[in-house]
Amino acid sequence: MIIQSVELVARANAPSYEEKFYHAHLDTGEALVLFQQHWDVNLPPESLIGLTVEEAQRKRTEKMMAAAYGSH
Repeated sequence: MIIQSVELVARANAPSYEEKFYHAHLDTGEALVLFQQHWDVNLPPESLIGLTVEEAQRKRTEKMMAAAYGSH
């Protein structure tokens, strides 16, 4: 399953920690929520296109770790 497009979606009236999430459309025709946006991790939605869901999640984790350790 390869990610074909990703959009950052804002939810109205959601708490700030749940306000935005990444919504992906896969090559299988499925759509799913990949993960929520973290304010301290700059991860452009277009950077996830062409990855598998697992690769996208790994990329996000790496960015979060880099931000946490100050090497972003």
